[in-house]
Amino acid sequence: MSAVTTRSWGRRLATALAGTGLAAGLLAGLQAPAQAADEPCDLSSCSGGGSGGSGGSSGTQSSGTTSASYNSGTTSCRVYANGAGMGSYCIRPGGSAVKTLRERFGNQKLQLCRYRPIPPGIPTPYNSRAEDGRYMMMTCLSGIDFDTAYGGGDKSMDVSIVFVPWGTDIEDRDNDITRFVWGTFEKSEQLPTPIMDNKPSAIPLVGAPSFFTFRWIDGGRDNEVVQEGPYANKPNGGPYKQTDREGGVVLRAEATRIRIDPNQKGIAPITCRPDTPYREGAAAGDQPEGACRIVFPRSSASARKLSTVPIPSNVDEAFWVSIEVEWRITYGDGGGDMRELGDGFTMRLRQALPVQEIQAPNEPPTVIY
Repeated sequence: MSAVTTRSWGRRLATALAGTGLAAGLLAGLQAPAQAADEPCDLSSCSGGGSGGSGGSSGTQSSGTTSASYNSGTTSCRVYANGAGMGSYCIRPGGSAVKTLRERFGNQKLQLCRYRPIPPGIPTPYNSRAEDGRYMMMTCLSGIDFDTAYGGGDKSMDVSIVFVPWGTDIEDRDNDITRFVWGTFEKSEQLPTPIMDNKPSAIPLVGAPSFFTFRWIDGGRDNEVVQEGPYANKPNGGPYKQTDREGGVVLRAEATRIRIDPNQKGIAPITCRPDTPYREGAAAGDQPEGACRIVFPRSSASARKLSTVPIPSNVDEAFWVSIEVEWRITYGDGGGDMRELGDGFTMRLRQALPVQEIQAPNEPPTVIY
């Protein structure tokens, strides 16, 4: 899934689950930790731009930050949002000067990455090296500016699934700077992040309609499913989040559309409704209007050869799918005084999708990935 400037705050969801390894057709491949939990960043040696985490290329970055002023009558606030999250900070009259992270915490070491078990509902990748380690979800901070009070305008949070060797130090540090900096992310609101959950088969079949649905998780809250507003009772949650902030300001994020591009020659991208409707057990022809559907003409065995974008070396025989979510973010008192922030925000991420082909008349069928 800041120092109060109008620069980009969390300008990207980094590669937000890009290059990560999930089984059952969600994500594939492995990603080495960009910053291990046992390699914290020392403020005496960190540059102003910070370190840790992996940045996305310009083609995969989410929208930059837009901010606006909001006055609740007693408190002056600044609201902000980007393609990864939203938040606010408030200033009360008579406040004292705020020290920078470097001034406040001296030479304490900041833990840049944290490890957690893979959340329920996300299949654990098949582990052929159980004697060497296990898969875990890793969250890393990047772009921390230690010469600002809250980490700067470019800090971001990266989420990935990684293979963690046995013996790796995965314990959380418990010092002042680690609690403070991670707390600034927890006080902001990460937008729900979509994890592919394809229907009716988790791994699509060549020639058969494949319907895209998503499990919407909150990268800033232990990767729990976001179930709010119209998606309150949906097992997979949905692209909606509302939060009441300090100073009486309400922030609300609603997705307006989703675009899915397999990045393959001869396979066109599709644009879908944000709720990606699907009726379990219904035939393809009986699915709701607006269902998010692609019929793949070939398996992903040729993905690298026919890809229109570079595929990371650790993604094996899978389409490198681009997902774009358009968000509308409003702020105000939660009632009739809700105002538009910016002109929309785009969350961009990539996930790997294997597609299989069943060849007949083999008994049992031969499955080619």
